[in-house]
Amino acid sequence: GRYIGKNGQVIVEINNEQGTGQVNVSGSIWTARSMDQTVIPKGASVLVDAIEGVKLIVHPIEEKE
Repeated sequence: GRYIGKNGQVIVEINNEQGTGQVNVSGSIWTARSMDQTVIPKGASVLVDAIEGVKLIVHPIEEKE
């Protein structure tokens, strides 16, 4: 998909166990899960690794100064 490899911002904390998580990627809001089960806080920057149905699979990335 065209979102793979794109940066996004977490708008609802990503927590796979609780089933929560939303990211904004290029102005589109997606449900998201973390690739490695880590909790990713709201406001974090993430990179899209994959799309599973209507969910994005993401991992956090370091902010570039």
